[in-house]
Amino acid sequence: RVSRHGRLRDVEKTLKKGFSACWTDRSGEPPAQSKRRATLYVVGQLMKIYFKLNLLKLAQPLIRPVEAAAKTGAARLDARGHFPQADLVLYRFFVGRLRMFEDAYEEAEAHLAYAFAHCDAASRNNKRAILEFLVAVRLRRGCLPKPRLLEKYSLEALGPLVHAVKAGDLRTFNSTLSENRRQFVTRGTFLLLEQASTLTYRTLFKKVYLLAGGGAQVRLSLLQRALKACGEDIEAGEVECVLANLIFKGYVKGYISHQKATLVLSKKDPFPTAAFRH
Repeated sequence: RVSRHGRLRDVEKTLKKGFSACWTDRSGEPPAQSKRRATLYVVGQLMKIYFKLNLLKLAQPLIRPVEAAAKTGAARLDARGHFPQADLVLYRFFVGRLRMFEDAYEEAEAHLAYAFAHCDAASRNNKRAILEFLVAVRLRRGCLPKPRLLEKYSLEALGPLVHAVKAGDLRTFNSTLSENRRQFVTRGTFLLLEQASTLTYRTLFKKVYLLAGGGAQVRLSLLQRALKACGEDIEAGEVECVLANLIFKGYVKGYISHQKATLVLSKKDPFPTAAFRH
């Protein structure tokens, strides 16, 4: 009896032959009749298989010639191009997901944003699937979706995370991530969503800074007590590590005075507002 893995590999071999036949078509037919028109459909089906089998490295040989042709103008990857819109949306959705796993987040966001914007409005499930990844990519850089958008596409599990990032509610952020861990891991967004904790720390520390009077210096002990109140009972050294990461990423402007156990902040925009966008 052939296993599911074996069946998928058999289908993959057949589709790869189809990809080669489509991409190398030299019949001279107009774009609308050329076999090349089916290329992205075949690539999309192969990408589905590679994601199911966790063989993402096999996707690059498919994407490379398509992207190269797009750069030279030999094949357009937009609505006025050579490919059906539905196939283009599917292609850009999977390339966006692939770029996510490669930590190429700007490229991932561009592909996913295109896919979401051009997906047929009647294809609600498809738009929901695209949005789930798009929100995760954008959340890590502080671009927060409107609550009504999450409600529209039944992504309520992401709502508390978004609110927690905005409010600096570390307890809610951690509990929501824990409660929905299996769902997020299955979808492939867990590690990406987890990265948004950096922005949650930033907002929490800004609140401490304001409550302390908004001065140029904040004692690390105050930040440590705030973290403890949120369920993170960590040592002073770990607080410094969190702060160092925030400073390195540009979410906090200042430096740590180890001698005085103090965070010394810039007088101008110590917690850059550019970290959050809507």
